[in-house]
Amino acid sequence: MLIRRVSILAVAMIGFGSTIALAKPTLISHQVIAQTPTGVTRPNLAKSGGWLKDLNLTSQQLQQIKQIRNQSKQQIAQKSQEIRQGEQELDDLIAGTATKEQVRGKYNQIKLVKQQLSDTQFENTLAIREILNPEQRQKFAERMYKKNPPAQHN
Repeated sequence: MLIRRVSILAVAMIGFGSTIALAKPTLISHQVIAQTPTGVTRPNLAKSGGWLKDLNLTSQQLQQIKQIRNQSKQQIAQKSQEIRQGEQELDDLIAGTATKEQVRGKYNQIKLVKQQLSDTQFENTLAIREILNPEQRQKFAERMYKKNPPAQHN
């Protein structure tokens, strides 16, 4: 149950407007999907409508959330750029005459940067979680669960 809630909160971090670049699963693609994945909305913290209103956040909570986002905004943008550049280089290596070890090295480098980006987003999610009271956390988790239900196992 705790893992599901943490997963939901991690997905929610994207909803709080973190800038992220997620690469397509295929390594050979030159295209990168930037910002947020399809189906995930990015609420405007300045507006009082939407699901943030459902959480009944105080103006202090909204300000704290903005501060958390702003503190990591540059780092997230930098990591996203590193991923885009690394994947372009990987595409070039795959298409060129690079050795298998060079291609694998570039792939591992990209994988590390993606993990660092994910870790930053998770830390933001934890920081935002600390701002919410238990009732807000519950509403937040319920809202995220409705939008992104976990896969059912047979």
